[in-house]
Amino acid sequence: MAKIYYVDTAIPSDRKKRGRHKTHVVFDGDRTFKVNKLTELEDAGEIYIDALFPELYDEILELLKRDVRVYLLKDPIKLKKLRVKNNMKKSDENDAVLLARIPKEKFRPLTVKEVEFKARIRPLISKYERLVRWKMRLKRLIRDGFDYNFRESINLMEADRRKVSEEIIRQVASLPVYGEVYRKACEMLGIKNSVELAILTLELPLHFPLCDLKGLVGLNPNKTMGQYDRRLNRHIAALAAALYLNIKVNKKYGNVPAEVIEMVNRLPSGIATDKLRLTALKTLRIAYLMTVKPLKQPLAGG
Repeated sequence: MAKIYYVDTAIPSDRKKRGRHKTHVVFDGDRTFKVNKLTELEDAGEIYIDALFPELYDEILELLKRDVRVYLLKDPIKLKKLRVKNNMKKSDENDAVLLARIPKEKFRPLTVKEVEFKARIRPLISKYERLVRWKMRLKRLIRDGFDYNFRESINLMEADRRKVSEEIIRQVASLPVYGEVYRKACEMLGIKNSVELAILTLELPLHFPLCDLKGLVGLNPNKTMGQYDRRLNRHIAALAAALYLNIKVNKKYGNVPAEVIEMVNRLPSGIATDKLRLTALKTLRIAYLMTVKPLKQPLAGG
């Protein structure tokens, strides 16, 4: 008989460091246990999860193609409220148990089409990330006096990076919900055609509360103790750096909000870029809320 499982999915940490791998915690109605992959739940008929991370796309896709129904919690704040109501400490085990107490209508079904798209665009994003990383390494070598005709390679990489960026933006913008969130965030930040913003729109779990998003991308370093997604952290840092450069150096104000321009021009660069990272994250969260449920009143800082 097919079983129902409730899973607190593992938040990816730095996968390059040993000892940082986290397992999923599963509740089957009687007990909790851990699995490395959701596909290990071979007798599953329905799986309810609290979050969908890019590293889970292949696992979820395999389950859906097995005709396993997978449901994603619409609003993780429900978990926090239940935790407080039941006077329970925050832990993966407790959260897996609490998922079973949340009404089924608070979850939404994942589809093969949605997850296939996300899995399909991942190689493009990975290629973009590699191009950026390699380009930076070559530039460092040139600065250190090791220039073996690297400038030509850098120019070729930059041309390829632009093509990949345009394709990522095009694909994200073409999606009904993600595209709308992306366009709203661009409008609110006064920018156009930002590949970093497109990637963050697609890969950040924007249904998370702002405090959890801050922890995920490393904006709460003292609270997360180094356990955050460094890849997403790099994307939001790159977005903040691009915003700062356009305003401070290129003087491209466009439709950038006046308070953002003032922040850049008034504060030291390090403090300004830190604040821009938080501003970008808040903007994405607000754009998401404006898209999925029209706001009755403006949100003040998330």
